Amino acid sequence: MMRELWVRGKEFDSLVEVHDFLKSQLDFPEHYGKNLSALYDCLTDIGEDTRIVIDWEQVEEDELLDGLERIAEVMQDAQEENEYLEIAIAQEDL
Repeated sequence: MMRELWVRGKEFDSLVEVHDFLKSQLDFPEHYGKNLSALYDCLTDIGEDTRIVIDWEQVEEDELLDGLERIAEVMQDAQEENEYLEIAIAQEDL
């Protein structure tokens, strides 16, 4: 059975909160570095079928949105390296 995680940008006030959420939901190790390199490493290490749905709708702060878009790029790069990982972009009608 595939686990599914929705990452809704509007629920976060900072990138640190996003990293904390991903760490807790995806069981990243205690030493997770909360940066893009560490995120890539942890995502490529996932060993069970995992679908992450990204929803950046309603994120209005430019700095946060820029950071979220970089996180999405890292997630998509990791997906190419990990057969267990699927990244999806939420559509407005979901």
